[in-house]
Amino acid sequence: MLALRRGNHAGRCDLSVVRQGAAAAAGGDAHRQVRAPGFFARASAQERRFSLEQTTLLNDAYKTLKDPVRRAEHLLSLRGLRGDPKMSPGFLEETLDDRERLAEAKLSGSGVEALARGVRQKRDATLAQVRELVQRGGDLSQAAELLARMRYYARYLDEVEGRGAEI
Repeated sequence: MLALRRGNHAGRCDLSVVRQGAAAAAGGDAHRQVRAPGFFARASAQERRFSLEQTTLLNDAYKTLKDPVRRAEHLLSLRGLRGDPKMSPGFLEETLDDRERLAEAKLSGSGVEALARGVRQKRDATLAQVRELVQRGGDLSQAAELLARMRYYARYLDEVEGRGAEI
């Protein structure tokens, strides 16, 4: 076991789980080595419930490690920043314009990929801003607003690609 301490947060973590999570985030499948709840089919109800809870926690941790937005949100929550930030009016106007252009492009059947490319560029630039703010100890509320923008960009791109947004 490895004791983790950072700021006011203290916890214990099994180092093998950290390694598995890191490998999973890097594209490996080490997280799959953890036993599924079905492995405990003959165990007591309490052990099965505990196994299910631990599997759920591990799956959530995997999703957090894999997704840069979730990772950054988690880091901000560890620093005490929680809740949805207030979005700037300029960004809200920009989102309305983006949606109108997307609707027009879908109706005309052209230009959708160019719009998606523009949003991907905004997403990547925004992520770079968030990284810089978090690494340099900048304004964390600004980083939270930028992460909210990232969620918008993800939903927009999911819509362009015809996928349902994962929340």
